Amino acid sequence: MGCISSLAIAQFGHGQAQYLVETQPMKMAASEGLWETSADPAPWTVIAAIDTESQENRLEWKVPYLLSFLSYNKFSGSVPGMKELQTEYEATYGPGNYIPPVKTTFWSFRIMIAAGCGMILLSLYGIYRMVRRKLQHLSRMYLSLLAAAISLPFIGNTAGWIMTEIGRQPWTVFGLLRTEQSVSPSVSAGQVGFSLIAFTSIYLVLLGLTIWLFYRTARKGPATEQQSDDAKAFDPYRPEGGEAPCR
Repeated sequence: MGCISSLAIAQFGHGQAQYLVETQPMKMAASEGLWETSADPAPWTVIAAIDTESQENRLEWKVPYLLSFLSYNKFSGSVPGMKELQTEYEATYGPGNYIPPVKTTFWSFRIMIAAGCGMILLSLYGIYRMVRRKLQHLSRMYLSLLAAAISLPFIGNTAGWIMTEIGRQPWTVFGLLRTEQSVSPSVSAGQVGFSLIAFTSIYLVLLGLTIWLFYRTARKGPATEQQSDDAKAFDPYRPEGGEAPCR
C-alpha cells in the first residue's frame, strides 16, 4: 500500500507541476530557484545556495534535461525565469514585487520530494523482501526506519502545502486578488492570535494523549502464547462446566 500510494501521489504531483508551468509559472520558477529563463533543454536543480539579494544561485547541483521533462513530458523546452516573469507581471498587473519568498518555496518543494522518495524506497525494499520470502528476517535498522517513516507522509504533505501557499505570494487568488487586499478589516490581530493559540493548544493536548496511548499500548507488548490460547478457548456461549448449547 505504501508503494502504490506513494507512486500514485508522485504521478499526480507530476501532473500538477506541468499545470503550474501554464497557470502559475512564477511559482514553478521559484520552486526551482530559476532566476533567468533556462536553456533548452532545462536542467533540474537538486540543491543550491540561493542569494535573494543579488538574485543568483551558487553551488548548484543540476541534473540535465530533467526540468524539461518535469515541465513538458519531453526532454526539450525552456522554462521561464523569475526575472523575466517579474517584468511581464509588472506590465500586466502594475508596479510591485511579484517574486515569492524563493528560499522557502525552493526548499519546501525539495523536502516534499525527499519525503516521497523515502516512502517509495522503503516500500520497494519491503516488497523485495516479501517476494524473496524473507519478511521474517528484516533487520532491526530497517524496522526502525519504518517506524520513523510514519512521519514521512505528514512531512511531505506539510512541506507541499507550504510550497503551495508561499509560492503563490503576493497573491491570494493568482492574478485577481493580492494578499494585502485579503486582510479582513473586522478581525483584529488579537482575535487572530487567540484563535491560533486556542487551536494550537487543543492539538498539543491531543498529540500528548495520542503519544501516551501509543506508549501505554507498546509497553504491554504483544500477547503471549498462553493469552492467545486462552482467548481461542473462551466460548461465551458455553456455560461454565457444561456443553455449549446449539446456536
